[in-house]
Amino acid sequence: MKDNFGRTIHNLRISVTQRCHYNCDFCHSEGETSPGLEMSLSKIKDIVSSAAKHGITHVKLTGGEPLLRKDIVEIVKIIKAEKSIEDISMATTGIFLPLYAKQLKAAGLDRVNIGCDTIATSASPKTAASIQKALDIAHAVGFSQIKINMVVLKDINAHEIPDMILFAKKNNVLLQLIELINTNPVYYKKYYYSLKDVEDELASQASNVITRKMHDRKQFHLDGLIVETVRPIQKHFCENCTRMRITSDGKLKPCLMRDDNLVVFSDDESFRQAIKNRSIHIERYNEEKSCFEGSNRNGKNCTSKINN
Repeated sequence: MKDNFGRTIHNLRISVTQRCHYNCDFCHSEGETSPGLEMSLSKIKDIVSSAAKHGITHVKLTGGEPLLRKDIVEIVKIIKAEKSIEDISMATTGIFLPLYAKQLKAAGLDRVNIGCDTIATSASPKTAASIQKALDIAHAVGFSQIKINMVVLKDINAHEIPDMILFAKKNNVLLQLIELINTNPVYYKKYYYSLKDVEDELASQASNVITRKMHDRKQFHLDGLIVETVRPIQKHFCENCTRMRITSDGKLKPCLMRDDNLVVFSDDESFRQAIKNRSIHIERYNEEKSCFEGSNRNGKNCTSKINN
């Protein structure tokens, strides 16, 4: 399944709910602005079945907080039943993971990404202490990979990156450093923090640096630890995107940064239409100091200077 830019789509992110026990200012909510009623199990089954026919092999469950769905284990089982699905992962705050980890692993969940934005400050409720039980149980049940997701914010938690690296190494997990996405221009201008200098520093210390094709992500191998950077404003982020999204109310969302090209799922033709609707959001940018600004929600290419 290829789009008009020659990108093969094999990765599906399914937002199963927009409910969350946290209300983080920087959450992009998978690009949803006005979600309707949550999808039923049967709807999810139909979408996954159609996705599998169109070449989807990797599925990530997101939200909101996916573990607020009481039927989350059944959702994983439904996805696992599709023989062509090779990998199922989940992005979670981790708070409820100790309650569900064993059942999720048995149902077919392979990997988890756990949000942790600070070591011990009041910058975010997702602290190292709040996810420790989740990390311990994730190791205990044997997930194939465990990631910590840290959204890096200027004057909030950027100074904690070295401590977060130590925390990730202590817990034997991959650390993913994520640049802020512009869903609120005022907030973005105040707190956006470029990871370019961080990447340069990591590269100087790494024994190996790998560039993943997906979003041009860099992985730095540091003495038994892998640190990955996710930079949504760099020029290759959209260029190699292999991802389609499903909103919590059952719409196909071709691009994270647009909501004017959604397709309501009804049958296999819906996927074909959504593929045709895909675009490349960032066509030109200033590598050092560019960002989304203004009308990022309607797919326009907008650039402004940010003083980091």
